[in-house]
This record gives sequence, C-alpha cells and structure tokens, in this order.
Amino acid sequence: MRNQMLRRAILQLLYERALEEPQSLIVGVEAREIALQLGMTNKEFAFNALYLDGKGLITNDRASNGGELQFNAIMLTPAGIDAIENPTEFDRLVPLTEDTGPHEHRLKSRP
Repeated sequence: MRNQMLRRAILQLLYERALEEPQSLIVGVEAREIALQLGMTNKEFAFNALYLDGKGLITNDRASNGGELQFNAIMLTPAGIDAIENPTEFDRLVPLTEDTGPHEHRLKSRP
C-alpha cells in the first residue's frame, strides 16, 4: 500500500503547488524537492513517477543518462487535476489496495 500512498501524495503535492503557483503547471516542480518533502528514495520516486506518467496524470522532462533515469521537473497534467478534484475518479486511477509485500509482487493467474 506504500506505493499507492506515495502516488497520491505526489499528486496532492503537485496540485497544492499548482494552486499556490500556477506557473508550476508549465515549469514544473523539481523531482528532488518532491522526493525530499515526501521522504522518498530516488528509486521510490522514479517507480511511482513512471507509473503516474504512464497513467497520464503527470508529465516530466526526464532524461536518460547512461541508462539511469533522471527526473528534473514534474508537472501535473489536466487529467491529474481532474483526478484530484474528483475523488471517485482518483480512487479508480490510483486505487488504495492491500499491498502483499515486496516478495509477493509476482503475477498471479485469476480464475
């Protein structure tokens, strides 16, 4: 459940920043600032930022440097704003589900 909470925290932080400083929707918020504020490791941030980017909720100007992803500025997308402002949609896009732990993340067949 930690990753779901971190994803929600990233979106909430970006939303609050956009309300305070609308230009952050264009210039973004530094990735390391987000990770620091939320107490995340770089790997945790990268994993969750890639997930949110894949869902279209955030965008960024990431670059690859020798195979290692670097995130610079993170921006909330209109879809991300809609998700935050609509709790039902937010729960659908970033569900809070039970996390079975790091050793149980294998794919399981469903009946």
